[in-house]
Amino acid sequence: MAEQSWFTRPLAGRWCVLGWVVATGVFMACVAVPGGPAVGDAFEIIYPTWAVAHGQFACMYPPHPASIPAYASPVFPLINGAVGFVTRIGHSAPFPTRSALGHNCGNGIDSMIRWSEKSGAVFPTLWSACVSWVVLMAGLISVLRASGRGRTGWEPTALVVVACLPPVWMCVEMYAHPQDLVAMGFSLAAIACALRSRWIGVGVLIALAALAQPFAVLVAIPLFVVAPVAGKLRFAIAAVASVAIIDLPLLAVTSGASAHTVFLGSGNAVNIGSTVLWKIHLPSTVLVQTSRVAPLLFCLALAWVVQRRLGPAVLQPSALLPLIAVSLIFRLVFEDNLFSYYFMALAVILVVVDVVQGHIRETVVAWLIMVSLVYSEPTLFVWRHSWDEDARHWIPFVVMVVALVLIIRHVLNHNIGWKVFMWAAVVVTSLIVWPLSNDPLNHQLSQWIWQIILVVSGVALAARPLWSVIRTPADGESPPEPDPVVIGSTA
Repeated sequence: MAEQSWFTRPLAGRWCVLGWVVATGVFMACVAVPGGPAVGDAFEIIYPTWAVAHGQFACMYPPHPASIPAYASPVFPLINGAVGFVTRIGHSAPFPTRSALGHNCGNGIDSMIRWSEKSGAVFPTLWSACVSWVVLMAGLISVLRASGRGRTGWEPTALVVVACLPPVWMCVEMYAHPQDLVAMGFSLAAIACALRSRWIGVGVLIALAALAQPFAVLVAIPLFVVAPVAGKLRFAIAAVASVAIIDLPLLAVTSGASAHTVFLGSGNAVNIGSTVLWKIHLPSTVLVQTSRVAPLLFCLALAWVVQRRLGPAVLQPSALLPLIAVSLIFRLVFEDNLFSYYFMALAVILVVVDVVQGHIRETVVAWLIMVSLVYSEPTLFVWRHSWDEDARHWIPFVVMVVALVLIIRHVLNHNIGWKVFMWAAVVVTSLIVWPLSNDPLNHQLSQWIWQIILVVSGVALAARPLWSVIRTPADGESPPEPDPVVIGSTA
């Protein structure tokens, strides 16, 4: 009962703020302990950020060599550039003048590199990307409060859990993809507005999300489908106006040269992958089109079916959040390559779905551990300390022991089912990745096999709450009240 009182007890404002501070500290620690932000794909964000921070918007997207496949969409560089301006990152050396940046910013990258070497701006800029956590945290708080779980013990609990997830903090720590966290934060805030029937807010926030990272379109589509007719109009007008306010000035000052980045970001680059879609050996153009268009079509079809089935009830948290979760999975199904941060959005929304239901499922915890082992443990860039080899040996072993203990507990309680299966999968995953440093071939357990295992199990975890809501009206039963407490209370 003590645990129940903590999770369900209303919290005073000062305790909520303390929870925000603790969660932020946990996130920063998760980034710092492995070695701080790595360079990763920093080229996508640092040049636009520096240009914004120093008022050179025309050079926000300078011409780039082939080694830089693309830049990040504009929202995150605008946010981080404002942070850089306020904190005066790199102001110890004068930023290149407009003439030094060259005609049409042709010398932009070379000039900024020379400036960064003098000013030491690279790593402070990478650290400033932690502002993306603030956006994600704000989105989490808004959706929890719109769902009735905010201002209780669940609020700080959910924030700390999300801050600890490797697919979340590795967006900053390893891959330099903070724009993904920003997109998810704005997406969650848009969902919160939808739950409150504030459709103008939905349009504005989902536009910001999509202009941070285009995967947010997978959130925009179901929100638009489930909106009432009047809400759709407000949604569309607000979204189009927001896009115009942000994009048109950028297109004007760059003479249209930034159009590709503004609308597509870095999501259209072709990588060397090994997923199921890649193994089909489609031509590169068809591959990109399939990986980008197919998720949208499946997302649209799913949202239409669920809306037809549930009607106005689709706007309840118990239905809308699982619908968004399943929609986000379609990206993972059709990607040509997979990295740990690709799982970030699904990991976050699964935690939110469980918190809103009043419990965090053991199966979700097991799935999150599997994702972390597969996409974090084999990566040399995660551990950058003298103890890295010890960590790489002991983490899978400790996880395996814990999983075996949980399996034994469930077997002794005659509770053999989905939870035992998932923990057994964790044990097998630990054995495969441990000790990877002595057997590099283990990482070559084809990525498409891991994709099938993790995506199929992710679909099951996301679809089960949605299916429970869909079938309830047919059975003539009212939805069950959520269990207000524990981790692992249901499968």
